[in-house]
Amino acid sequence: MIAYLLPRQFDNRFEGYRAALWLLGFLVGLKLVMSFNSLMFTAKIASTADGFPLASYGGDGARAVLMLFAMVALGQLALAAVSLLALIRYKSMVPFIFLLLASEQIGRFFIGRAYSIERAQSVPAGVYVNLALLALMLTGLALSLLRRRLPTGAVPGR
Repeated sequence: MIAYLLPRQFDNRFEGYRAALWLLGFLVGLKLVMSFNSLMFTAKIASTADGFPLASYGGDGARAVLMLFAMVALGQLALAAVSLLALIRYKSMVPFIFLLLASEQIGRFFIGRAYSIERAQSVPAGVYVNLALLALMLTGLALSLLRRRLPTGAVPGR
């Protein structure tokens, strides 16, 4: 399994289920839109989807939260761009990309719990979206690691 997660070379060969590629395409598109929106409409997204009560933080506190929020969005955009590159040109990276995306999502969850703060609403909508994304990432990881049964004489990765 480790050889599928970290192949000796990155190329366009992919032996997992094609559904994993479609799922990664969906996730990459969603991540691109989400990160772009978070960069362009930082205050709105932070206060609505993620439930940060920006008005209660004061001017400098709100600006600090928005700065950190935008920095995370930029990181998400970079990760989505690398994921898109893997999807288009280096499909052998797909299992690793799913692992990377899921690890980042889980890491953000635990960091969020470690630095828990009051939110405007009890459970922001972003929590449910992130849980759904994590479930899709783990499903995609499993689909990308499972090997398709190929007809006799078929060449893998084509």
